[in-house]
Amino acid sequence: MILKGKRVILRPVEISDIDRLLNINDEEVRQYLLSVFPLNRLREEEWIKNLYTSQKDVVFAIVPVELGQLVGTTGLHNIDWVNRCAEFGIAITERNFWGLGLGTEATELTLKYAFEYLNLNRVQLRVYEYNPRAIHVYEKCGFLKEGILRKARYLKGRYYDVIMMGILAEEYFAKKS
Repeated sequence: MILKGKRVILRPVEISDIDRLLNINDEEVRQYLLSVFPLNRLREEEWIKNLYTSQKDVVFAIVPVELGQLVGTTGLHNIDWVNRCAEFGIAITERNFWGLGLGTEATELTLKYAFEYLNLNRVQLRVYEYNPRAIHVYEKCGFLKEGILRKARYLKGRYYDVIMMGILAEEYFAKKS
C-alpha cells in the first residue's frame, strides 16, 4: 500500500533504500530511538527482507514528494490484533529534513492507516522527555500523555523519563471531523 499526503508519500521499504537507512547510526538521530546498538549493511538488509513476513509490524518509507528518496521510516509495531492496538514509531534519519513538517504528515498518514485501514482501536508510543519537538508533533496529531516511566532511559551518563502517549480511534475520528 502507498499512502500519499501533500508533501510526503509512505511506501514499502525496499532493499534499494539501504544506504539511506544507514543514517540511523548518526549519534544525533540515534538518541531519539529505542535501539542503542549500531547497525551495519548486513543487519539492515536482513531487517528489510524480514519486514513483511509477519503481521506484527507495518513499516513505511517516508519519502518527500519533491525528493523521491527515503528520509526515514514510520510504522506500527507489536500489533495486537485481539485488543486492536499497536505501538507507533517514526524516525527521520536525514537531519536536514528535521523541522519541515514531514514527520507530522507522516504521523498523520500512519494514524490514518491504523484507524481507517487496519481498524485499530488504539495507537500508543514512548517518547523521551528530552525530545520536545516530537512531543509537540504527537500532541498536534492527537496523542495524549498517559503516563511517565520515571528515569527509564539512560543516555550519556544520565537517566531520563519516558513519556507514554496514546490516541484512540474515537479521538482520531473526532479530530478528523
